[in-house]
Amino acid sequence: MSHVDSVSAQDAPEIDVEKRQWFHALRPQEEQGDTPAEAANPVEIVADFIRQHSASGNLVARSLFTLPPYLLTEEDLDPLLESLRQGERGTDITCVKGSQDEYYYSTQTMTENYADMCVQVVERDICRAVAEAVRFDCRTYPRPYKVAMLEQPPYRFEPQEIEAALATMDVHPDYADIRRVESSNAEPYLFSERFMSYGKAYGLCEWLEVEQYQNP
Repeated sequence: MSHVDSVSAQDAPEIDVEKRQWFHALRPQEEQGDTPAEAANPVEIVADFIRQHSASGNLVARSLFTLPPYLLTEEDLDPLLESLRQGERGTDITCVKGSQDEYYYSTQTMTENYADMCVQVVERDICRAVAEAVRFDCRTYPRPYKVAMLEQPPYRFEPQEIEAALATMDVHPDYADIRRVESSNAEPYLFSERFMSYGKAYGLCEWLEVEQYQNP
């Protein structure tokens, strides 16, 4: 996976090209040209479009439908997405709102937590992405969060981006609970004081990095 760049049509995964023209069924008849009369229900097409992206680990931004090759107007798009949210054909399609757009995914292949992470990556909200990843692991497993994981999907942050974000978080009150801890082999981890003490975080990262290999 890339930076979840599904907000850009050129980065979208392979989609059935024939289905693209079915979006035009929403337009006035005089604008449809040679749109096939047997075109499927547009709600079904959009739902399937979103499912295909979700299966590839990508969100679908609302704004994508207003770009080529779709070029849907707001007048067409609003009732279409509303039908998708309310209808039986889209029961697995869920919307998550970011600060810049709203994004759609299928719960058949993507969890809510993963979708939230993807939104943070798309919108380049790195500090929030780091904090939420750390808090989630500390709360759920519980375990500290290995900094190197931020270079893996869905994040794929560069080392300099990570270090800049951590430097910002060190002095920002919204992230005062995020602390650094390092194992004896100098592998950096992060933990949240909301869910874990420093001593527990150190013990766990030491086990993960060193002790489990000494005591197989």
